[in-house]
Amino acid sequence: MSTRKRNGIPLKWNLPTPWNTYYARARCQAMFRNSFWAFTPDTWYQLWVDSGVMRHKGRKTHQYRMVRMDPIEAYGPHNCIIVSNRMHYRKLMYENTRRVPKTNFQPHHAVNYKGEKL
Repeated sequence: MSTRKRNGIPLKWNLPTPWNTYYARARCQAMFRNSFWAFTPDTWYQLWVDSGVMRHKGRKTHQYRMVRMDPIEAYGPHNCIIVSNRMHYRKLMYENTRRVPKTNFQPHHAVNYKGEKL
């Protein structure tokens, strides 16, 4: 447990202040959806650091989000990538309006894709 305090309450994870809240929110959302959570705070934070778009995390079209490549597997570093919301919305609109089979995200959709295999 961290010795830093916010409003007199010790922080649960040793992450920078806004990212501590983001991690807790993402973890609780996964639990709410009855999905397994395989991230540790450090691996989750490192995924965002490696993406290079930490400042642009959000829900707006020009921002970025974390998605699972395989929706059946757990949220974890082996299954999650960071994509732009524009790409996420484009994929949803295409699959829902054209009545094509739903496809999973691939590693080449990630913002930090360098061609290596995961």
